[in-house]
Amino acid sequence: MESSNTRGRIIAAAQTLFASRGYASVSVDEIAAVSGVTKGAVYYSFKDKKDVFRAACVCVLDTIRHAVEAATMGQVEHSIDEIVTGGARLFDAYEHPAARQLLLIDGPAVLGLAEWTKMQEVLRVELGEHALGHLADAGLIDRAVVPMLSHLLFGAFTQGVLQIATAADPAAAGAAAREAYRRLANGLLARPLER
Repeated sequence: MESSNTRGRIIAAAQTLFASRGYASVSVDEIAAVSGVTKGAVYYSFKDKKDVFRAACVCVLDTIRHAVEAATMGQVEHSIDEIVTGGARLFDAYEHPAARQLLLIDGPAVLGLAEWTKMQEVLRVELGEHALGHLADAGLIDRAVVPMLSHLLFGAFTQGVLQIATAADPAAAGAAAREAYRRLANGLLARPLER
């Protein structure tokens, strides 16, 4: 019977190794050694190295989701501030080395674009649609556009963090991305243009 403690140690070790050296430079033998288990125990808990990587990505995403929820739920008014504050906390979270390496640099290549995109849906739906739903509840935006708006905002966010991750000056890129995202979010409340 698989021990959740063993699985958790393997995921924690893998996350640390992948974050510091990247997926291609880490072996299952190293993951086993750092987690204090045998290579067989790794393969008992996971199908292969990619499966360990997937679990480490899910762990990073859960950490991000909890951090953003803690910073916004009950902390800010259900208004555009929720979108702006949530976006700022997402930028903060994605600047962490584990998020940057696993989710932005290695994730699309290791998992493939379709799986990588689907994996991040939890953030778009649980955070983006939730916050936009509050704006719809207040009558500030049309509820019918909430799903597509959440896709577009999360797409803009994703492009922003990719720019930060690959920038020569990540701090400057981060400041520019945050300001652009804030302006984009504030634009949600502008009156629609006549067609």
